[in-house]
Amino acid sequence: VADADADVVFADEHFSEQDHYWWPRRFYRVCVKRPPAPSKMFRNQYDQDVLTWSPQGRIHQVEYAMEAVKQGGAAVGCKNADYVVLATLKRAASELSSSQRKLFKIDDNVGIAISGLTADGTAATKALRGDCITHKFTFESQVDVGRLAARVADKSQINTQRAGSRPSGVGMLIAGIDEQGCHLYQTCPSGNLYNHLAAAIGARSQASKTYLEKNVGKLEGLSLDELVMLALRALKEASADPISEKTCSVAVVGKDTPFRLLESDDLSTILEGLAEMD
Repeated sequence: VADADADVVFADEHFSEQDHYWWPRRFYRVCVKRPPAPSKMFRNQYDQDVLTWSPQGRIHQVEYAMEAVKQGGAAVGCKNADYVVLATLKRAASELSSSQRKLFKIDDNVGIAISGLTADGTAATKALRGDCITHKFTFESQVDVGRLAARVADKSQINTQRAGSRPSGVGMLIAGIDEQGCHLYQTCPSGNLYNHLAAAIGARSQASKTYLEKNVGKLEGLSLDELVMLALRALKEASADPISEKTCSVAVVGKDTPFRLLESDDLSTILEGLAEMD
């Protein structure tokens, strides 16, 4: 006998669903509907949100955000005891448009290079500038570069565990100087934070990393101009075309050197010297 509250299917064509309300149950046969079989989850069902783990222990949404960084324009950073240099490739959507900025000044002692979604990088830049202003107003001093980088990593990590949000699709190289010396940090959409002597992110960055690994022992003995040349050589490894002042940008920061972007004339002079040496 079927449960009175169960979903039923009428087996006799002489009775309709309306008859169910006044005909006694003993006058017709009923068949209880079976619950549907559990559906098997495939890979694309584990990447619908950032809260779902796959059976392999992966969060696909975070991996997709990190892939966006790998597809962005290459960015290179290197440092020694006195200076930090950032170099980026500039991309234009077409020949009719200008290239998007990849280098941003945060404060006099710190700046960033980004790779990935430029809009996410611009939003992060505004937040970092706000943090620097708040720290200056509260403590009347410049913020520690390591503390600033940790804030970026913490905000990125929060977006990997909150429903309704998505991971930030931008990777950063944070260059700066404070009382502890020169620093170069890398942040990822996953929330990981790395302290580097030299680093490269973005498309074809593995070639730049290989060049930096071969020349990391030379960093401490280099002047500012030589450090810029080394960064440009590493950036050149990630570019399919020859680099020029129109296709790359460079920023420096260090002792007695506030964060600044090199002007086109200065960059052209360095690139000419680099071409002669090669």
